[in-house]
Amino acid sequence: MTEIRILKDAEQVVFYPKTHLAAVEGLQVASSQADGLLQAADKVKLDGIQAGAERNNVTAEEKNRWDAKQEAILVSPNGQRFKLQVTDDGKLEAVPAAE
Repeated sequence: MTEIRILKDAEQVVFYPKTHLAAVEGLQVASSQADGLLQAADKVKLDGIQAGAERNNVTAEEKNRWDAKQEAILVSPNGQRFKLQVTDDGKLEAVPAAE
């Protein structure tokens, strides 16, 4: 095995040389059939992700329920319930919530 050497400049600051795939013997770019920089199975998963996709583990039912939930009910120290709402000009206001 080749000896691992720490490289330092004239001021004894450690540095790491720039390298590339071709400089590392035996290292391959992964494909969907062959392991390389990552496993072939992971390459298949990555290839299946659409450009600009975002991770979303929320079901359609949950999303619909959350989208329909536009009210924020706040409870005062004495137990009164208030609905927080936004006016058409963007101002927040609290109005008594219907029981």
